[in-house]
Amino acid sequence: MKAFSKKKKSAKVLAIKEQIKSGYSGDFGFMHIPKTGGTGVNAFGKSLVERGHRFPCIFGHGWTVQEILENFPKIQINFILRDPLSKMISGFNSRIRQGRPTYNSIWTPGEASAFTLFPSVRNFFDAILADDEFNKSAVAYTMRRVRHLHWNYGFYFKNLETIRANQSSFRLIGTMETLNEFVGGMTALVGAPESLAREFYEKQHESSTRAEQALEGYSPKEINRIRNFLRRDYRIYSELMTLSGRPTASDLPPEA
Repeated sequence: MKAFSKKKKSAKVLAIKEQIKSGYSGDFGFMHIPKTGGTGVNAFGKSLVERGHRFPCIFGHGWTVQEILENFPKIQINFILRDPLSKMISGFNSRIRQGRPTYNSIWTPGEASAFTLFPSVRNFFDAILADDEFNKSAVAYTMRRVRHLHWNYGFYFKNLETIRANQSSFRLIGTMETLNEFVGGMTALVGAPESLAREFYEKQHESSTRAEQALEGYSPKEINRIRNFLRRDYRIYSELMTLSGRPTASDLPPEA
Protein backbone atom coordinates (compact mmCIF):
# COMPACT_ATOMS: atom_id res chain seq x y z
CA MET A 1 0.00 0.00 0.00
CA LYS A 2 2.81 2.43 0.87
CA ALA A 3 4.62 1.61 -2.38
CA PHE A 4 1.40 2.28 -4.31
CA SER A 5 0.90 5.62 -2.51
CA LYS A 6 4.49 6.68 -3.28
CA LYS A 7 4.02 5.74 -6.94
CA LYS A 8 0.77 7.72 -7.12
CA LYS A 9 2.40 10.73 -5.44
CA SER A 10 5.36 10.59 -7.81
CA ALA A 11 2.98 10.54 -10.78
CA LYS A 12 1.21 13.66 -9.45
CA VAL A 13 4.51 15.51 -9.04
CA LEU A 14 5.71 14.38 -12.48
CA ALA A 15 2.47 15.67 -14.04
CA ILE A 16 3.12 19.15 -12.61
CA LYS A 17 6.72 19.09 -13.83
CA GLU A 18 5.46 18.13 -17.29
CA GLN A 19 3.09 21.10 -17.18
CA ILE A 20 6.01 23.40 -16.42
CA LYS A 21 8.02 21.93 -19.28
CA SER A 22 5.10 22.53 -21.63
CA GLY A 23 4.94 26.25 -20.82
CA TYR A 24 3.13 26.68 -17.51
CA SER A 25 4.84 28.79 -14.85
CA GLY A 26 6.76 27.03 -12.09
CA ASP A 27 6.75 30.16 -9.92
CA PHE A 28 2.97 30.34 -9.52
CA GLY A 29 0.30 27.69 -9.15
CA PHE A 30 -3.48 27.54 -9.22
CA MET A 31 -4.98 25.17 -6.63
CA HIS A 32 -8.34 24.05 -8.03
CA ILE A 33 -10.78 23.73 -5.14
CA PRO A 34 -13.92 22.09 -6.56
CA LYS A 35 -17.11 24.07 -7.09
CA THR A 36 -15.37 27.46 -7.05
CA GLY A 37 -15.23 28.21 -10.77
CA GLY A 38 -11.90 26.52 -11.44
CA THR A 39 -12.98 24.61 -14.55
CA GLY A 40 -13.17 27.83 -16.57
CA VAL A 41 -9.85 29.02 -15.12
CA ASN A 42 -8.15 25.78 -16.15
CA ALA A 43 -9.57 25.98 -19.68
CA PHE A 44 -8.44 29.59 -19.98
CA GLY A 45 -4.94 28.69 -18.79
CA LYS A 46 -4.69 25.89 -21.32
CA SER A 47 -5.75 28.23 -24.14
CA LEU A 48 -3.09 30.77 -23.10
CA VAL A 49 -0.30 28.19 -23.00
CA GLU A 50 -1.38 26.86 -26.41
CA ARG A 51 -0.99 30.43 -27.70
CA GLY A 52 2.56 30.64 -26.35
CA HIS A 53 1.83 32.56 -23.14
CA ARG A 54 2.56 31.52 -19.57
CA PHE A 55 -0.02 30.60 -16.92
CA PRO A 56 0.29 29.31 -13.34
CA CYS A 57 0.58 25.53 -13.25
CA ILE A 58 -2.65 23.74 -12.35
CA PHE A 59 -2.91 21.68 -9.17
CA GLY A 60 -6.00 19.48 -9.46
CA HIS A 61 -8.54 18.59 -6.81
CA GLY A 62 -6.34 16.08 -4.97
CA TRP A 63 -3.56 18.54 -4.09
CA THR A 64 -3.53 20.19 -0.64
CA VAL A 65 -1.57 23.27 0.43
CA GLN A 66 0.82 21.16 2.48
CA GLU A 67 1.42 18.70 -0.36
CA ILE A 68 2.06 21.49 -2.86
CA LEU A 69 4.60 23.20 -0.61
CA GLU A 70 6.31 19.94 0.33
CA ASN A 71 7.02 19.30 -3.35
CA PHE A 72 7.32 22.88 -4.65
CA PRO A 73 8.39 24.95 -1.62
CA LYS A 74 9.02 28.20 -3.51
CA ILE A 75 5.77 28.31 -5.44
CA GLN A 76 3.15 31.02 -4.85
CA ILE A 77 -0.37 29.56 -4.62
CA ASN A 78 -3.52 31.14 -6.04
CA PHE A 79 -7.03 29.85 -5.36
CA ILE A 80 -10.71 30.77 -5.35
CA LEU A 81 -13.08 30.66 -2.37
CA ARG A 82 -16.83 30.20 -2.09
CA ASP A 83 -19.19 30.34 0.88
CA PRO A 84 -18.95 26.83 2.45
CA LEU A 85 -22.68 26.13 2.45
CA SER A 86 -23.11 27.24 -1.15
CA LYS A 87 -20.06 25.16 -2.08
CA MET A 88 -21.47 22.07 -0.32
CA ILE A 89 -24.85 22.39 -2.05
CA SER A 90 -23.21 22.77 -5.46
CA GLY A 91 -20.87 19.85 -4.80
CA PHE A 92 -23.66 17.53 -3.65
CA ASN A 93 -25.81 18.36 -6.67
CA SER A 94 -22.87 18.01 -9.06
CA ARG A 95 -22.14 14.50 -7.84
CA ILE A 96 -25.84 13.56 -7.96
CA ARG A 97 -25.59 14.44 -11.69
CA GLN A 98 -22.24 12.60 -11.93
CA GLY A 99 -20.69 15.86 -13.12
CA ARG A 100 -23.01 16.23 -16.11
CA PRO A 101 -23.35 18.01 -18.46
CA THR A 102 -19.67 19.05 -18.54
CA TYR A 103 -18.29 15.74 -17.26
CA ASN A 104 -19.47 12.15 -17.04
CA SER A 105 -17.85 10.84 -13.87
CA ILE A 106 -19.79 7.83 -12.57
CA TRP A 107 -20.35 7.34 -8.85
CA THR A 108 -17.90 5.42 -6.74
CA PRO A 109 -19.49 2.59 -4.71
CA GLY A 110 -19.36 4.87 -1.66
CA GLU A 111 -21.15 7.66 -3.53
CA ALA A 112 -23.81 5.24 -4.78
CA SER A 113 -24.46 4.19 -1.18
CA ALA A 114 -24.56 7.79 0.02
CA PHE A 115 -27.06 8.85 -2.64
CA THR A 116 -29.25 5.86 -1.83
CA LEU A 117 -29.46 7.29 1.69
CA PHE A 118 -29.90 10.87 0.45
CA PRO A 119 -31.34 11.20 -3.07
CA SER A 120 -31.43 14.99 -2.76
CA VAL A 121 -29.52 17.69 -0.90
CA ARG A 122 -32.71 18.53 1.03
CA ASN A 123 -32.81 14.94 2.33
CA PHE A 124 -29.23 15.49 3.43
CA PHE A 125 -30.11 18.76 5.21
CA ASP A 126 -33.07 17.09 6.93
CA ALA A 127 -30.69 14.43 8.28
CA ILE A 128 -28.32 17.12 9.60
CA LEU A 129 -31.25 18.78 11.36
CA ALA A 130 -32.64 15.47 12.70
CA ASP A 131 -29.52 14.98 14.83
CA ASP A 132 -30.27 11.37 15.89
CA GLU A 133 -27.61 8.65 15.94
CA PHE A 134 -28.62 6.99 12.66
CA ASN A 135 -28.67 10.28 10.76
CA LYS A 136 -25.41 11.44 12.35
CA SER A 137 -23.72 8.26 11.10
CA ALA A 138 -25.30 8.52 7.64
CA VAL A 139 -24.26 12.18 7.31
CA ALA A 140 -20.70 11.42 8.45
CA TYR A 141 -20.48 8.58 5.93
CA THR A 142 -21.72 10.83 3.13
CA MET A 143 -19.24 13.57 4.00
CA ARG A 144 -16.41 11.04 3.65
CA ARG A 145 -17.63 9.26 0.53
CA VAL A 146 -18.99 11.99 -1.74
CA ARG A 147 -15.84 13.43 -3.26
CA HIS A 148 -16.90 17.07 -3.47
CA LEU A 149 -17.98 16.99 0.19
CA HIS A 150 -14.75 15.31 1.25
CA TRP A 151 -12.79 17.96 -0.65
CA ASN A 152 -13.74 20.71 1.79
CA TYR A 153 -11.62 23.56 3.17
CA GLY A 154 -10.38 21.32 5.97
CA PHE A 155 -8.99 18.95 3.34
CA TYR A 156 -7.13 21.71 1.47
CA PHE A 157 -5.96 23.93 4.34
CA LYS A 158 -6.18 21.58 7.37
CA ASN A 159 -6.65 24.24 10.06
CA LEU A 160 -6.00 27.87 11.02
CA GLU A 161 -2.48 27.09 12.24
CA THR A 162 -1.51 25.64 8.85
CA ILE A 163 -2.93 28.69 7.08
CA ARG A 164 -0.99 31.10 9.30
CA ALA A 165 2.22 29.09 8.91
CA ASN A 166 1.98 29.16 5.10
CA GLN A 167 0.25 32.46 4.37
CA SER A 168 3.41 33.93 2.82
CA SER A 169 2.98 31.32 0.04
CA PHE A 170 -0.54 32.56 -0.82
CA ARG A 171 -0.57 35.12 -3.62
CA LEU A 172 -4.03 35.77 -5.07
CA ILE A 173 -7.21 34.74 -3.27
CA GLY A 174 -10.29 35.10 -5.44
CA THR A 175 -14.01 34.61 -4.91
CA MET A 176 -16.89 33.48 -7.10
CA GLU A 177 -17.99 37.11 -7.27
CA THR A 178 -14.57 38.35 -8.45
CA LEU A 179 -13.60 35.67 -10.96
CA ASN A 180 -12.85 38.06 -13.80
CA GLU A 181 -10.57 40.14 -11.58
CA PHE A 182 -8.88 36.98 -10.26
CA VAL A 183 -8.22 35.56 -13.74
CA GLY A 184 -6.85 38.89 -14.92
CA GLY A 185 -4.58 39.04 -11.88
CA MET A 186 -3.16 35.58 -12.52
CA THR A 187 -2.58 36.48 -16.15
CA ALA A 188 -0.63 39.56 -15.09
CA LEU A 189 1.41 37.55 -12.56
CA VAL A 190 3.09 35.55 -15.31
CA GLY A 191 3.66 38.54 -17.57
CA ALA A 192 0.92 37.86 -20.09
CA PRO A 193 -1.25 40.77 -21.27
CA GLU A 194 -4.19 41.16 -18.91
CA SER A 195 -6.38 41.89 -21.95
CA LEU A 196 -6.17 38.17 -22.79
CA ALA A 197 -8.39 37.43 -19.80
CA ARG A 198 -11.12 39.67 -21.19
CA GLU A 199 -10.73 38.07 -24.61
CA PHE A 200 -10.53 34.36 -23.87
CA TYR A 201 -11.78 33.64 -20.33
CA GLU A 202 -15.25 32.08 -20.12
CA LYS A 203 -17.04 30.70 -17.10
CA GLN A 204 -17.74 26.99 -17.48
CA HIS A 205 -19.49 24.13 -15.72
CA GLU A 206 -22.15 26.38 -14.18
CA SER A 207 -25.45 24.91 -13.08
CA SER A 208 -28.66 26.72 -13.98
CA THR A 209 -29.91 25.94 -10.45
CA ARG A 210 -28.72 28.39 -7.81
CA ALA A 211 -27.39 26.79 -4.62
CA GLU A 212 -29.59 29.01 -2.46
CA GLN A 213 -32.73 27.42 -3.94
CA ALA A 214 -31.97 24.30 -1.90
CA LEU A 215 -32.51 26.34 1.27
CA GLU A 216 -35.98 27.57 0.38
CA GLY A 217 -38.51 26.62 3.06
CA TYR A 218 -35.97 26.28 5.86
CA SER A 219 -36.22 28.77 8.70
CA PRO A 220 -33.30 31.11 9.53
CA LYS A 221 -32.71 29.05 12.68
CA GLU A 222 -32.53 25.81 10.66
CA ILE A 223 -30.17 27.38 8.13
CA ASN A 224 -27.91 28.53 10.98
CA ARG A 225 -27.88 24.95 12.31
CA ILE A 226 -26.84 23.66 8.89
CA ARG A 227 -24.12 26.31 8.69
CA ASN A 228 -22.98 25.32 12.18
CA PHE A 229 -22.48 21.80 10.87
CA LEU A 230 -19.87 23.42 8.57
CA ARG A 231 -18.37 25.54 11.33
CA ARG A 232 -14.82 24.24 10.80
CA ASP A 233 -14.98 25.19 7.13
CA TYR A 234 -16.46 28.58 7.99
CA ARG A 235 -13.56 29.32 10.36
CA ILE A 236 -11.04 28.49 7.61
CA TYR A 237 -13.04 30.44 5.04
CA SER A 238 -13.26 33.48 7.31
CA GLU A 239 -9.51 33.39 7.99
CA LEU A 240 -8.69 33.19 4.29
CA MET A 241 -11.17 35.91 3.37
CA THR A 242 -9.52 38.16 5.93
CA LEU A 243 -6.14 37.46 4.28
CA SER A 244 -7.69 38.37 0.92
CA GLY A 245 -8.74 41.76 2.25
CA ARG A 246 -12.44 40.83 2.23
CA PRO A 247 -13.17 39.85 5.86
CA THR A 248 -16.38 37.95 6.52
CA ALA A 249 -16.41 37.71 10.31
CA SER A 250 -20.11 38.56 10.38
CA ASP A 251 -20.79 35.50 8.17
CA LEU A 252 -19.36 33.08 10.73
CA PRO A 253 -22.32 31.03 11.97
CA PRO A 254 -23.34 31.62 15.59
CA GLU A 255 -22.48 29.01 18.16
CA ALA A 256 -25.12 26.27 18.29
